[in-house]
Amino acid sequence: GPMARCIEAVEQFHLQFKHLFPITSLFFIKNKPSVKSSVHKKNFLTISCLALIFVLLASAQAAEEEGMVAPNFTLKNLNGEEVSLSQFRGKYVLVNFWATWCGPCKVEMPSLEALYQRFKNKNFALLAISNDMFGATIVKPFVKANNLNFTILLDQRLKASNAFGVTSLPSTFMINPEGEIIGALFGAEDWATPSNILYFENLLK
Repeated sequence: GPMARCIEAVEQFHLQFKHLFPITSLFFIKNKPSVKSSVHKKNFLTISCLALIFVLLASAQAAEEEGMVAPNFTLKNLNGEEVSLSQFRGKYVLVNFWATWCGPCKVEMPSLEALYQRFKNKNFALLAISNDMFGATIVKPFVKANNLNFTILLDQRLKASNAFGVTSLPSTFMINPEGEIIGALFGAEDWATPSNILYFENLLK
């Protein structure tokens, strides 16, 4: 069917451009739940596949031209302090775009917390960037209720989200110590599975 052809096309892309994406299966883009959906469900997977291939081709072109350097941003945390991506140069950084109104985002938050607790003392940082329009007013109670300890940043005007080309939530990017994007995952993930933990253990050796 269309999805099988999509997967085959994406795999062919991955083989052709794997030198640009030195990443494991964790960040091999999969069909995962996100808040972006289509009323035309019959055609959605085919459309998604075409969009995915275009995104991958654009990413490959960007990688060849620019080395996939992550766009810098400066956003406020929940204490009103400014935090820039560039402050974390020298570390592996997982940048997660989310919102409190995004169901799949909320589902993956506990596993992101588990991942953070496991690797926070390594060469690793986790930045969760909220797209909530009302900022800290709505995000602070959510963070407290869910006992989240990683860095939360507020992107009410979607500056960072637009810079990263985010079109659905959650969207997650892996950035290496040189500031280059080495992986992307669109949709929710269980970050605490054994295979994902193994990925980060190997990455952060």
